[in-house]
Amino acid sequence: MLRRVGIACLTAAVCAGATDAAGPTPTTRTLHTLPKLTLPIPTVTHAASRTAPGDVFVAEKGPGRPGGPMIVDNRGRVVWYRQLEAPVQATDFRVQRYRGKPVLTWWVGTISRVGVGRGSYEVYDDTYHLVARVRAGHGLEGDLHEFQLTPRGTAYMTVYHEVPADLSGIGGPTHGYVYDSIVEEVDIATGRVVFEWHSLDHVPLAESTQANRKPARDATKQQPLDYFHVNSIADGPGGTIIVSARNTSTIYLFARDGHIIWRFGGKHSDFGPPSAVRFAFQHNARLHPGNLLTLFDNGGIPRVEPYSRPLEIRIDPATRRATIVRTFLPPQHIASPFEGNLQLLPDGGAFVGWGGVRIVSEFSPSGALRFQMKLPYGDSYRAYRSIWRGRPAAPPTVAVSAGTVYASWNGETGIARWQALAGPDKTHLTVVGGAPWSDLETAIPVETSSAKLVAVRALDASGDVLGTSPVVPVN
Repeated sequence: MLRRVGIACLTAAVCAGATDAAGPTPTTRTLHTLPKLTLPIPTVTHAASRTAPGDVFVAEKGPGRPGGPMIVDNRGRVVWYRQLEAPVQATDFRVQRYRGKPVLTWWVGTISRVGVGRGSYEVYDDTYHLVARVRAGHGLEGDLHEFQLTPRGTAYMTVYHEVPADLSGIGGPTHGYVYDSIVEEVDIATGRVVFEWHSLDHVPLAESTQANRKPARDATKQQPLDYFHVNSIADGPGGTIIVSARNTSTIYLFARDGHIIWRFGGKHSDFGPPSAVRFAFQHNARLHPGNLLTLFDNGGIPRVEPYSRPLEIRIDPATRRATIVRTFLPPQHIASPFEGNLQLLPDGGAFVGWGGVRIVSEFSPSGALRFQMKLPYGDSYRAYRSIWRGRPAAPPTVAVSAGTVYASWNGETGIARWQALAGPDKTHLTVVGGAPWSDLETAIPVETSSAKLVAVRALDASGDVLGTSPVVPVN
């Protein structure tokens, strides 16, 4: 049989990377049960205190490093991870609803040096099976910045399309090239484009913060001028659409016929007073009931503000006035050069992904920091806190090595405890040890004697069995 022994260093890969004062902190670990994964190691820098329910959803990405969508709990322990191989990366990983059910969604593809994505969008159910792979229409490629599902069974997505343009009016070449920022709404089930809007049809080049600067002067087909840079799309009131454009520092509300109803921010803002509400190079604009607008105010690149600000703003469309209601700032202010988002939580708090700075934070309704976590490398375009119940279709996985049984079940969210089973054959397995769930892989220390086979089973908080692994031979 197998006998439980004292816990020393349970995961060889982690122990090998463990550090003393002179060594670097390990950023990844390998697993016995899932040897093809290189698991990022998040670090909680501000312990969770009365946070909103749910887990953290990020898509770790970084040049030349493994990354992908990842669910992490309040202690920095990974619940689910789908690794992608470079140069393929993922962004905008979150929980949304499709056909009345919660689903996981993200963009997957490759990202250029100037932050433009080429790829598609994925929708997965609670068993982690692909429900839909959605692509941009009209022969275009979907960009990384937005994949927003609607109650209509459609999804908004961003597209960047390089087209020839006369840039002489803004200091560029007569025969230059520019990115047309395109908003598409696509039916998820059929792939049919139900709405399309082009920035070049409605927003002049001169509105860009890039006008008469180096990007305009040097624009070519290989490096088009990114004059608009759409980075968020969502439903507005009464069938309208709200869009954020980083490179005009403006949020636009437009109608279904395409005409712009109002501009907020930038060179031609319809809201004032300008001295009261200023933002630059923002991301993630959303309109909420009561004319509450949320956005992530980056303030750079180039740096025009000392630090980034997640903002709640009250707007009055009738009087065209705007007032900042709340901002969420950690004690040590963060300046994020790009990316980022602000998610309002059901209890009135907020969850913030700091984009280009690999930190995520949660704030109470009063603005107090109640959780903060740091990713080991790269960044995550956006970050969210959501409730998710995952039920993987595949069974748990077991491995045994050097007197330790290793258990994992990638994506099962209900595990409270693992049990190790051993015996001479499949019909004579008995419990020989156990351990609380501790991460994507849990180590259960045992000692080998006469057992020939081993398995693991997952228990929920009530002690009920959630699933049992296949048996494997004891080495």
